[in-house]
Amino acid sequence: MRDDTLILESLEDIYRHLTAALQRVNKDRSIHVKQLEEIADKLRSQRRTLEDISFPARLIVEHLLECYFKNGQVAVESAQISQPFALVTSVRVEDFGLIKAGLGKLELSWRDRDYSYYLYPDKVELRAKDEKSAIKLFFSLAFSIQEIERFPELLRSPALAYIYPALERWLRKVEA
Repeated sequence: MRDDTLILESLEDIYRHLTAALQRVNKDRSIHVKQLEEIADKLRSQRRTLEDISFPARLIVEHLLECYFKNGQVAVESAQISQPFALVTSVRVEDFGLIKAGLGKLELSWRDRDYSYYLYPDKVELRAKDEKSAIKLFFSLAFSIQEIERFPELLRSPALAYIYPALERWLRKVEA
């Protein structure tokens, strides 16, 4: 995707300047340096979102970020967890496709390559490939047509196990 290339180039430029600045102040342990280190970590997470995870996982991460910025809420159901709707407090992609989402006081994490994705208009189900566990995320903000249309590659992703027919129609229009 052309937008991805531009965003990645911009992230790389910012990261390069930020790491140079951090090298200049590496002996100063003020709170400002800690904040700059946190910004560098967020930049690495954004780059991983674009480069290291499957398209279904990326759609979910970007939707969680959308919920974060628009004060949308997410509920979670799993065999071990049942949490009512809560605000998204953080979203990160770490090394090896480990996705972490802060939902209220809960931190949920999963490794992208270990899950298959089932997409519905206002929820997703993440099923472990070994079928031993599943996580359901319910969104107070449904996926928008603009979000879905940004990912025509979804239909070809091996990580996508199911997509709701209306969402699939939106994607097929983009492909045509």
